[in-house]
Amino acid sequence: MTTASLAHGVDLVHVPRFREVFEGRPERQARVFTPGELEDVCDRADPITHLAARFAAKEAVFKALGVGLGGVGIDSRFHDVEVRRAGGPPGVRLSGKLARRAEARHLQGGVLSLSHDGDYALASVLFPVGSAS
Repeated sequence: MTTASLAHGVDLVHVPRFREVFEGRPERQARVFTPGELEDVCDRADPITHLAARFAAKEAVFKALGVGLGGVGIDSRFHDVEVRRAGGPPGVRLSGKLARRAEARHLQGGVLSLSHDGDYALASVLFPVGSAS
């Protein structure tokens, strides 16, 4: 959804289904997650729940940018969204085609929130919309 001053995306992931697809499959994980994202979760008691939240974040970013997952597919654009946590709240960094799309839409630094509880992982991202220069 986009309003005059804000672009928002939200996504919910069913962790048991995500686990079936990604647990014990490093090649699949590497197609979707950057090396930094995988490193961030490797020491967690259950890395899959944290990856599920990051997957939800990537989909939320696609939605905020107006690029649904159906139009993206699992390709290099998943790596164009990187969710990192450097001792503070999670952050999102865009690169490649998605960074160019955000720039063209005048979207500025995304604010990201992640949550996971039980069978679900949730992500919400907000991008302020700046004015054209």
